[in-house]
This record gives sequence, structure tokens and C-alpha cells, in this order.
Amino acid sequence: MIFNLQKKGDKPIYEYLYESIRNDIISGKLKSGDKLPSRRQMALDNGIAEITVANAYAQLVTEGYIESREKSGYFVSPDIDIIPETGTGARKEPTCPVKRYLCKKKDQAASSVINLSNSGLPEETFPFDTWSKLARRILSEDRGECIKAPEVRGLATLRESIAGYLESSRGFRPDPERIIVGPGSEYLCNVLLTLLDSDAGVALEDPGYRNIGRLFEGSGHKCFHIPVDENGVITSSLKGTGIKLIHVSPSHHFPLGCVMSASRRASILAWAEEEKAWIAEDDYDSEFRFEGRPVPPIASYDHARVVYMNTFSRTLSPSIRIAYMVLPEELYAKYMEKFMYQSGSVSTLEQLTLASFISDGFYERHLNRVRNLYKKRKKAIFDIALEGELSEYFELEGDGSGMTFILKSRVHTDESFVDNLRKQRVMLKPLSEYCFNESEFAKDRFVVNFGSVTEEQFKKAAHVMCKALRVK
Repeated sequence: MIFNLQKKGDKPIYEYLYESIRNDIISGKLKSGDKLPSRRQMALDNGIAEITVANAYAQLVTEGYIESREKSGYFVSPDIDIIPETGTGARKEPTCPVKRYLCKKKDQAASSVINLSNSGLPEETFPFDTWSKLARRILSEDRGECIKAPEVRGLATLRESIAGYLESSRGFRPDPERIIVGPGSEYLCNVLLTLLDSDAGVALEDPGYRNIGRLFEGSGHKCFHIPVDENGVITSSLKGTGIKLIHVSPSHHFPLGCVMSASRRASILAWAEEEKAWIAEDDYDSEFRFEGRPVPPIASYDHARVVYMNTFSRTLSPSIRIAYMVLPEELYAKYMEKFMYQSGSVSTLEQLTLASFISDGFYERHLNRVRNLYKKRKKAIFDIALEGELSEYFELEGDGSGMTFILKSRVHTDESFVDNLRKQRVMLKPLSEYCFNESEFAKDRFVVNFGSVTEEQFKKAAHVMCKALRVK
């Protein structure tokens, strides 16, 4: 296979090679099961370094377009027929019914609502091929394990994988025995609430997660809403309240995007120690810090009063209903006393697949790939917000991390603005919908989730927003 490297433009050679092979696969020029040249042969044919070919092939393997077979070489994936065709030119109608359905679904989605409030992830980010291969291998080799009822804490193999991941990525290694696996952050927060005395107060950041807020407010505990400023939750508001559990997102506040300052972190730890209270640290999007070093979690400073929580819904898919928390010893003892006779709440097969996905190194490679994708997408969207017509009407707030940011209108808005956007099929939530108490700060501010929005969709949404304000 010989490619015209003169067409690569400013792209690195490995990226151009990767895109060229991928396009040949998507277009049908390369078919399922076709063998690719060896890395050495591809390098010789195109006059490039073998490491360049290795990098291109590695990316194609990671995304599931090709597979490596031991002592045989590289082959186009046998599952390639379920990948919808893409491209800018005319497209033939796929013969495969599954492929035809996916293409139709994609075309419909492109012309439907632009949802800037959706925290979902685009279809192309999920590692379908790798995930399905791992699941098939487990179903073949670990059938006995697959049909067992999972332990209430989660499978030991998954808890070990999570502990190893936290050590390498977040700077602390918890005891796998005290890791609790559950079907989502809401479920785990509900478990935490049941471990408290009935008269214990609970608290949330304001603004913050509405779903967690509803859970806390409906738990029967007295619920407090603690205000947040640019340094994070205002810890002076905690004193004398009787609060025994507070839910916070210190590494990247949702939805404001601020990072809790070092002094506030020290203050909240001192408060928790003095009041014998618990800090539920939700590290929901720590994997998507695009610039600088990751912010260390509070759990890496102190384990005694901190419940560390995270989820795979943000990095893999909302349909992967697996989250986890690390309980301090005192709460772990209460948990085992109350829940030890129950069965686990997450599918055994999904737990085994995820454990293998992490321990075999696929999760780290997946994160690197999607982190680069979102970094490029965020830059493109920020450029539109800062340089296009949107900049006449809005200013952008946020530290550039995570999957959300704030747009502050330079023009006063009211409910009719959001209603007008909805009529134009653009969904946008005002910051006030994330507030538990009325806030002057929230006025004329809007929360943008960009994870499942393309650059082109955001351009269209920006035009609709500007037009709605001009009409006002």
C-alpha cells in the first residue's frame, strides 16, 4: 500500500497514515478480514520510519478498525460492517441492515435538536471493538464466574483494578477491600445516607448537581445548601450546623468549573475532623483536565474523613452503570454490618469486562484518545465563542477543564430567551436551574455541555443564540 504523503499538509505522518487507512476501511476499499502489510513493509513502501507505521496501526487497533493477530500480522476488524460510513463525498447506501440503520440514525441526529444541556458522549468515543472482544473472551474462558452473583462490594478483580488505576492516576492507593462498586453515583450517595444517624444534617454545594440534591433533600435528613465562590465551597458556612456529610466536587466544581483552593481544602478537612463529619468527594471528571497537572483529590491528603467517589459514565458511556467509592474504615464497618448479606447490584459480566479493560491497559489508551479528541473539540468551540459573533453577546467563564463551561450574556435575558432557543431546537439551561437558592450571580449565565456537540452544531447554536438576543 502506497500513500501520497504530499497530501498530508501540516499533519504528522502517522496521523495522515492512520486517517488514510481508516478512510479506506470505511469506504469499503479495505474489507473485513483483509490483511494489511507488515509494519516493516508499509514503512519501506512509503519511505517512512517503522515507528511511524507502528503508531498509526496502534491507533487503528485502539479504535477497533484493525486487529493484531499474534505471528500473523494486522487485519481489518471482522466487526467492521457495523461501523457507519462517514466522509464528505457522496455516500452509497450500505447493504448491511445494521450499518444502514446506524447511518440513518446518524443522519437523523445531525438534523435534530442541538442539546447543549446533554452530558452524554458521542457514539464514536466508545471502544466497541475492544469491549466486545474482552466480553467474548470472558464469556468463553470465565463462564463459571459470569453466572455467579456478584459480591455486594463488587468483584474483587474490579476493585483491585480500580485501586491500581487510582494509584497511577490520582496519587493514592486505597485498600481494595474498602472500595464499593455500585450502579451510579446516585446509588452510592443513597448508600452513604443510610449509614448516617437519622438526625444527622447533610449538605451540598450551591449551585451543584440537581439529581444528588433531590436525593439528599428526600432522604429524611435536614439538608443544607452551602454557597460556592471562585475558591470552592464556602467552608465558614458549615460551622454550627450539625452537618455530618457534605457532597463536594473540589477538583472541578460542577457546574462553575472552579477548583477548591488549598486553604479551603485544609479548612474543610479541619471542620470534618472537629465535627466528626464526612466529606463525599465527587471526582467526576478528573480525567478531563486538558492543561497542566491534574489537581490532586482531597482523598490523597487524608483518608480518615473523606469518601472518594468516581464513575465510569463520564469516560466510557452513561450506559456503563458502574461507579465506585472508597469508604474510610469507620464507615466501611457500618456498611458491611448493614449490607453484607445482600448481592451486588452491577452485572458480573460488565464488572469482569471493565476489570480487564483497566488492567490490560486499554482504559489508559482510551482516555488518552478521548482526552485528545475533547481537547481539540473544546479548543474549536472556545474559538467560536471567543472570536465569532457569539463574543458580541456572551463572555466565556471556566478554567478550560472538563466537559462544561459557562456563557455569561452581556445582554439581560429572561425566560423567553431559553423558550425562543427551544423553539429553534437548541436546548440550553440557565445556571439558575442548578441553584438550590435564588442567586443574583446566576442571572444571565448559562451552562454549556459540549461532550456530544460537534463544532458545526455549536456554530449553528451560537447563531441561533445571537439571533434570539438581537430580536430582543
